[in-house]
Amino acid sequence: MPLPTRALPIFCLLCVAGAGHADDDLNWVDRDQMAQFPEVQQRPIPPWCSGIYYNPEVGTPVEGSDTVVTADHTSLTQDGLIEMDGNVLIEQPGRRITTDSAELDQASGKFQLNNGMRLESNIATFIADDMSGQTRLKEASLDGVRYSLFTNHAHGSASHIDLAGNTTTITDGTYSTCQPGSNGWQLSGQKIYLDRDTGWGEARNMVLKVKGMPLIWLPWMTFPIDDRRKTGLLFPTIAVGDSGGLDVTQPIYINIAPQMDATIAPRYIDARGSGVDTEFRYLTHLGHGELSYGILFNDRKFDDQSRQVARWTHDGNVGRWGLTTDVNYVSDDFYFKDLDTGLEISSQTHLPRLGEARYYGRTWQFLGRVQSWQTIDPTLDDDELPYRRLPQLQLTGDPTLVGPLKGLWVSDLTIFDRSDTDTSNNPTGTRMHLEPALTLPLRNSWGYVEPRVRLYHNRYQLDDASAQTGNDPTLTTWGANLDTGLFLERRTNLFGGGYTQTLEPRLFFNKVEYEDQSTLPNFDTGEPTFSYNTLFRENRFIGYDRIGDEQKASLGITSRFLRDETGTEQLRLRVGQGYYFKDRQVTLDDSDTDPTADQTPLVGDMRWNFGQDWYLYTEGQWNTDENQRERSSFRIGYNDRERRVFNIGYHDRPDDDIRESEISTIVPIHRNWRLIGRWMYDLDNQRTLETIAGAEYRNCCWKIRLMSQRELVDDTGDGVLEPDSTIWLQIQMTGLGGFGGEVDSLLERSIPGYRREYE
Repeated sequence: MPLPTRALPIFCLLCVAGAGHADDDLNWVDRDQMAQFPEVQQRPIPPWCSGIYYNPEVGTPVEGSDTVVTADHTSLTQDGLIEMDGNVLIEQPGRRITTDSAELDQASGKFQLNNGMRLESNIATFIADDMSGQTRLKEASLDGVRYSLFTNHAHGSASHIDLAGNTTTITDGTYSTCQPGSNGWQLSGQKIYLDRDTGWGEARNMVLKVKGMPLIWLPWMTFPIDDRRKTGLLFPTIAVGDSGGLDVTQPIYINIAPQMDATIAPRYIDARGSGVDTEFRYLTHLGHGELSYGILFNDRKFDDQSRQVARWTHDGNVGRWGLTTDVNYVSDDFYFKDLDTGLEISSQTHLPRLGEARYYGRTWQFLGRVQSWQTIDPTLDDDELPYRRLPQLQLTGDPTLVGPLKGLWVSDLTIFDRSDTDTSNNPTGTRMHLEPALTLPLRNSWGYVEPRVRLYHNRYQLDDASAQTGNDPTLTTWGANLDTGLFLERRTNLFGGGYTQTLEPRLFFNKVEYEDQSTLPNFDTGEPTFSYNTLFRENRFIGYDRIGDEQKASLGITSRFLRDETGTEQLRLRVGQGYYFKDRQVTLDDSDTDPTADQTPLVGDMRWNFGQDWYLYTEGQWNTDENQRERSSFRIGYNDRERRVFNIGYHDRPDDDIRESEISTIVPIHRNWRLIGRWMYDLDNQRTLETIAGAEYRNCCWKIRLMSQRELVDDTGDGVLEPDSTIWLQIQMTGLGGFGGEVDSLLERSIPGYRREYE
């Protein structure tokens, strides 16, 4: 009797049909029943559900296994008709059918299962009043069907099902992921056609019911039954804000080709007007990329001007070459302050327009780049705008010379240009930068010593340079350093566990010879934010226009506690300080660093991964000359990568007049309820910078989120912050979809550690 086992994969297509009534006979297992199974057979139940559909008794399918048929009574007629009555069981590993009576005509291949049948597997359960068909044509018909699907935690019913090859026709089918006895939502269709060849289904006279009440009726719809894509409507996004009022976006997905698709999203903002957001995605042999464009026509709150935003990103590889683009455009400086967009475009002071190609060789690497910026900060003057690189060509490498002696090579040729025509204070031109070096890394398991000597050379060819600077200024200087460290370790026991503790002292001597650079242009040089890692930099500036003279010794100590069982880092402690032997003469105009200080601030940080999901990170900087704190911050975080997230942080930078606190959390208060919140507070000005408050309800049927966001924004660009509020609503029907997906984007931006894939 091989028919039922061959027909089983066709039955599994019912997962897209619909839902309705489901009882324990469809293998619903609640928490108490699950606890009675042997531990090896137990499966996790989501916290928001009271149980799952699961059947451990049938085992796992084994391809090519024999089919065992048993019955109380079996007879074979001369015409080849097999009749079975009483407790008929047709079984394979992972699959079985039980019925009261069955008939099979060996000559014609026709079969009949009467008086009810039950089909069970490790992924589904089906119950039908009767079943008939033809084995040779792979056709079957079922009446009065109920089913459960373990992977989707779904159940449903159908009055009649016809199976023919790879096509399934369902009459009066239903589908739901709600637990038994719940009528949260139900999808039903008068006629449903499923085609495995195309991967799509077609439904007619579809009704979505919520709590038994019809909510949406569609005369016709199509839907996927596998991973293949299809053109159609996506769920809308709905928000309400102070700036624009009701904001509704209805995305339309367009499947252009297997490697191309697009989304067109008409948008209506009550107080502003109508527009559209579009997105095009592609995948070629050169890589993958996205093109985005959005427009709001005749914004009534912006002098009836049309407002636009666009972006092109690309990332790919061709052999050893990497290709990257990131090109952005926005029509006005206040677009991101006034309008939120579902496209993946973030608000920044300077929007990049970048194209680059990188070559990754074993010894040599090459970079070719063109880069410019669109500045959307109206408070910046023209002479504060960043330079454009048109283009930048860079070659780096680390060839081995003799034995352990290695060469280090950095060469960079860049043409700098500006958008403003007045270059009297900020000249344009070409810069060539060279940084050849020799290094001798000597390493062992217990430590290392690495001496290095480096030459720095800059040559400029400037346009409209001043008489003091000249058109062809140059810079040549040199530096040498010695980097050395030890790796010491010991075994220890803490909190009843075995650990390996390391002690890693590091001593870094650095000397860079002074050369007057006051007349040279500054195209791209700045100072990095001081931290433990900056103690060990060769050049105290970033960029190539300034080479920072110094004679300094930096001492740092790191200690780690590594868990013996897993090798993971449980605790890391670092502390270090730099000591100057001479004042620094090369400085930047906007620098806050004291060039006459004898030593850097004492800096330390700690990362403690305590518990299974908790961590504590703290950093502090102390000015030992003036005996005062310069910077401090800490963050305690918790993330179980499922439903709970908690963060509390504090940031204090007295020199920048910043003292802020932050609390954010997603915490369950019940099996079905979670509270969501974030609070950022300016301690100096005693004002709230941002609040997010919301609640989530979730069960086997639904996930509903209601969020309120209030933040301070500069709507006019005059530096005055005013409050702006937005209300977000997200509804998802488990296993079917939902609307309000921008809530996930909001939480990812606002709550550290939150990831939508955890949901």
